[in-house]
Amino acid sequence: MNKVGIDAGGSLTKVVFHEKGRRHYKTFPSRDINQMSQWIQWLSPSSEFYVTGGKAGLVKKILNNSTEISEFKAVCEGSAHLLAEEHARQGPFILANIGTGTSFFWVNQEKGEYRRLLGTGMGGGTIMGLGKILSGKVSFSEIISEAKSGNRENVDLLVKDLYEGEEPPIPGFLTAANFAGDLSGEETPNDSLRSMINMIAETIILLAARAAETEGIKTIVFTGGALSGNPLLKSDLSQFVDIMEYEPVFLENGAFAGAIGSLINS
Repeated sequence: MNKVGIDAGGSLTKVVFHEKGRRHYKTFPSRDINQMSQWIQWLSPSSEFYVTGGKAGLVKKILNNSTEISEFKAVCEGSAHLLAEEHARQGPFILANIGTGTSFFWVNQEKGEYRRLLGTGMGGGTIMGLGKILSGKVSFSEIISEAKSGNRENVDLLVKDLYEGEEPPIPGFLTAANFAGDLSGEETPNDSLRSMINMIAETIILLAARAAETEGIKTIVFTGGALSGNPLLKSDLSQFVDIMEYEPVFLENGAFAGAIGSLINS
């Protein structure tokens, strides 16, 4: 390999390179950037490095022969490339990049145009931080695994709870108020974790859907490391398709969109 794409985010650093006709992917915790740089220098010391993300400046100081690529440009172009590669689709779309936090973009890959629309602090960093507070777990995979057995109805106040015995004007499974249910003391940390993931998803999809409506687009593409190994988040992001006009699209390698976009701009 002679070129390596690196997306150094707040939580995870994603590495992409081509070797023997195949694209390879590698992920490191961003706190272990030195370990990542040592691995890359051992693997291919003469490579050119194309770096993006919030910690790109730190990586550039460690790795010689590094070029920094605009983070927004990298993730938008990388996502558009993956959308065409994995789903054979083109055309304008709203991109929700769920990393440590979440940024929303309008992307038109046919014209090579993009612009950032808005953002929220809700994302993978919230899962890690609030998940630790709620359960004491420090591993992302542990938090997701524990949440799978949780029941958010033991924690959240749902619309159907407000209209007890009556037909609500909107679907009863929707959240009326997060963490505002009848907290009797019988709820478990796993119930709270499940509620947390749904709260994050609801915030993201409501913002993304409003952006899509404003831009006259129905396709919302979801990328970012917070989706990796997180079927709960994917499910919750898709739960409004029957009541809101949007089409959720998930990219299999979406966590590496920024690193792929860096290579595209190499």
